[in-house]
Amino acid sequence: MNKREYVRYDTRAFPGNMGEAAISWQGQSEIASAVANCSAHGIKVSIAHSLAPPDLPKKKDIVKVRMPIDDMWFTGMCIFAAKEADGSVSMGIYFYKPEEQNYLKDLLFKALEAPSSPDSFVSYQWEELVARLCDSDDPELKRIGQDKRRALSQESCSRQN
Repeated sequence: MNKREYVRYDTRAFPGNMGEAAISWQGQSEIASAVANCSAHGIKVSIAHSLAPPDLPKKKDIVKVRMPIDDMWFTGMCIFAAKEADGSVSMGIYFYKPEEQNYLKDLLFKALEAPSSPDSFVSYQWEELVARLCDSDDPELKRIGQDKRRALSQESCSRQN
């Protein structure tokens, strides 16, 4: 089961140019990429066919990622890099330095929009609450969390269609 202990954010939840990042590995000049989703622990990016280099990083290669928030380079490790049918490249990168993870977590929280009223949740707060319910030892709370997670998943799928 793919169980993460942190929230992965779809970049559509963020303002501005959060959907873009520059990446570089093994002395390669930086390449523009589109961010599919990100968390304090990792990022999934896509490189357009026209920008895709012939040599991709291999699993466990060091990859640097410059995030648009704070214009800072983060150090990651390639989890996967694959050429897609259309010639673009998908890449998963794990951020393994704890101090960078903590810094990125703070930046991501600040980048999220503030709630419209004091009683409303920001999307990441709701996702974290649902994750806590799913991990509960109480069977009834666990069931509620799983129901809410399915509802979030269905809502996300319907928005994409």
